Amino acid sequence: MARKFASNKMVATLVTKTVVFVGHRRELPGRRPGFPLMKPKKSFAHASRVMWDAWISSDVDTSSERVYRPALRLFTASMVLAVHERGKCLILKGYEALIGHASTANEIARVQLARRYDETQRQGPVTTKEMIQKEGKFAALESLLLPQKGGGWCIAVMDIHLLLPIPRTRADIDDVDRAILQLLYEGFSGKEIGQHLGFSHRTIEHRIERLKQGVGARSIAQLVALSIAGGLGSAA
Repeated sequence: MARKFASNKMVATLVTKTVVFVGHRRELPGRRPGFPLMKPKKSFAHASRVMWDAWISSDVDTSSERVYRPALRLFTASMVLAVHERGKCLILKGYEALIGHASTANEIARVQLARRYDETQRQGPVTTKEMIQKEGKFAALESLLLPQKGGGWCIAVMDIHLLLPIPRTRADIDDVDRAILQLLYEGFSGKEIGQHLGFSHRTIEHRIERLKQGVGARSIAQLVALSIAGGLGSAA
């Protein structure tokens, strides 16, 4: 028993020494000792805040790169970075969220920056939340535009939240269809919608399938998104 205790004690001592050694490893400045280095959160809010801070500390001679570069690590796949400089509008970081939609998303960013360039030169930074249509697509986006102090370049970072095809217009959307869409918005299942409206589950499923075919949706989630984009849930 004594030998076993001594052996266990030796193991415990070795483990303790190992922990102490790890605990005394070299830490990076600003980190709490013993805590792992956390990756920065990636979001439009974080990226735009970093760019805001860089812009506030800038002056008339600051390059556009010095303002946007600190935020690049925070960009997500749905975000686009563009700069208007020397009469040209360039995409520095393109849209990557949906395959096949990059060219449309990048063009949306380019057009929005060109459209608001003069406004930023007169008034300063501009923040927007917009819903626009472009090349048969519906886009919902949030943007921050930062102009050079004293005039010159302008940077735009945009987060494209939705990029959907504009649904085909249907003339046969009735009040029952609108009620179904409204309840789908609210998260009700087909069975629950049938009970609420007084129809069989099969009838509701049939109507949902007809609505999906009418707007080219492949799922209920896409039907809801496209109906929001096209305003199908509201009476004409």
